[in-house]
Amino acid sequence: MNKKSFLILALVALLALPTVAMAAAEFSLGGYIKLDVFWDSTQENKNMNGLIARNNTNDFHHGRLKFTSQSSRFNFTIKGPKLWGANTTGFIEMDFDQGTESGLAAVNGNGAARGASNAYTPRLRHAFFRFDWPETELLLGQYFTFMSKWFPETAQDGPFQLTGTPTARMPMIKLVQRFLGAWEVGLMVGDANEITNGRAFSAAANQNDRGGGQSTEAPQVQAHVMFAKDLYGKAAWYGKPTPFTAEVNFAWQRGITADAARALLATNQNNFTAFAGFTRNQYHDPWMVQGVLFIPVIPTHSANLAGTASLQTTWWIGQGVEAFGMTSFGSQVFRFTGQRADGALFFDATLMSRFGGQVQGQYYFNNQWFLTAAYGMSRAFNVGAFQTQIGNNVPNNRVNVFAGDAADLHQEFNLCLWYRPITAFKFGLQYAYNRTDFFQKAGVVNAAGDLVGGTKTNLGEAHRVEFVGLFFF
Repeated sequence: MNKKSFLILALVALLALPTVAMAAAEFSLGGYIKLDVFWDSTQENKNMNGLIARNNTNDFHHGRLKFTSQSSRFNFTIKGPKLWGANTTGFIEMDFDQGTESGLAAVNGNGAARGASNAYTPRLRHAFFRFDWPETELLLGQYFTFMSKWFPETAQDGPFQLTGTPTARMPMIKLVQRFLGAWEVGLMVGDANEITNGRAFSAAANQNDRGGGQSTEAPQVQAHVMFAKDLYGKAAWYGKPTPFTAEVNFAWQRGITADAARALLATNQNNFTAFAGFTRNQYHDPWMVQGVLFIPVIPTHSANLAGTASLQTTWWIGQGVEAFGMTSFGSQVFRFTGQRADGALFFDATLMSRFGGQVQGQYYFNNQWFLTAAYGMSRAFNVGAFQTQIGNNVPNNRVNVFAGDAADLHQEFNLCLWYRPITAFKFGLQYAYNRTDFFQKAGVVNAAGDLVGGTKTNLGEAHRVEFVGLFFF
């Protein structure tokens, strides 16, 4: 064989290697295209996962009509070769939900940056591979946590992130074991999340600010116990016949706040200045316990969903719950702990305690038309006295301060009529009402962000009418 023939054969062999490797895997494309059209009274963000501006905030309480296809997504599923006796699967999913909108959506930090052609920024949702044995599952990569499973079936994406089910996707190692045909236990370790809620300290303090959980050098840990069994029939959950299910999830991580947390709170300002003389870090332990029930109320014993009804409810309690995917609470509360001889105040940071949950009822008129009603709430507790603007003389009975606004109670209600003529198409028409009760009352705010008087209120309300159309592929 001459040199030229050898080089040609070698090149053919190299080109064939990827084909041989890929032959052991099967690829499939999935996802959906979604058109979202809504009118809302407050310019709240697309996913309705932020606090509602007070009713006397004129800039945000006027109607808005919005069209968007931003919520469309696509995914690849890769069925790989068997390894160690397990079936192997890979999954990658993208959407376009990254960036910020204008108006209140920018304040709440959700939406997508708009260009001349309404361009949206791609975002990695999931990227994992999984080993599946008959009763054991091992997952490595980015995916939903145990607490992020039971979303109400609503028109908006990521529903009830403030009240019911957190949206938390993180790089993780997750092990699930099933036994006795009905029980499941799981353990997950993953990337620790921020608990400072993006709060910025002053420039002098930023050098030492280690806000969040990664600098504690400990992962987020979640545990999971579930019982699911067809006791008397099934009912629909996202169109799939689902049996009675009871589930309990536990989550914990460690967080750290640097020296700036024990600092001077500037008079009449919501920021911090460095306070020399304190060189410690302050550790926190965000935690959350979540319980879930799915109850077939009018069950079916086949794939026919006509005339069936279900009730699903999720309730939780915890501290620093942003660490687990809840949004917009501003978990840190600063407690007055001392006063220098010159009158300067200093504070320790603690985590706000909250509880909440959601309940969804669903009824199928037939296999094409069904109705979903969902309610959710979240409330702070054990906060005590508070204030947001202070001078140099703080009474001992006024010990708490929030950095910025904070919600005492948030509630939301959705009513959606769905029509799914065939598997590939789904249409929904929804009315939604959201309400936030803040701790503090405030007057009218001008363009510069200053209070200029007017009737004070701690209430914000929002109404929305929304139409969605989805094409699944």
